[in-house]
Amino acid sequence: MKNIIRIIGFLLPVAAITLVVLQVVVSNELATLGKRLGKLDQQVRIEADMREALSTEVASASSLLVIRERAQAQGFVDPTAKQIISLSLEVPVALNRSDVPARLPLE
Repeated sequence: MKNIIRIIGFLLPVAAITLVVLQVVVSNELATLGKRLGKLDQQVRIEADMREALSTEVASASSLLVIRERAQAQGFVDPTAKQIISLSLEVPVALNRSDVPARLPLE
């Protein structure tokens, strides 16, 4: 029985010291991971802001007003009525009312 008490008397302080050292190591790792997580979160916010700025830039560059201004700067002009050609080969579905007699004779 005395041997068991000696062993417990020796192992209990060793276990306590081991657990204290382990707690310090784990706390240190958690603090380091928290700092790295903060840096990653900051980088995510920066990338999101850059993406938003680029999306805005693309939207403004592709607006019709900007495209029109660029075309005019390169010498494009609005077409005249003589320059517009209709290539439609469709036959009209309905005729003009003036072309059709008012009443067809009944047989």
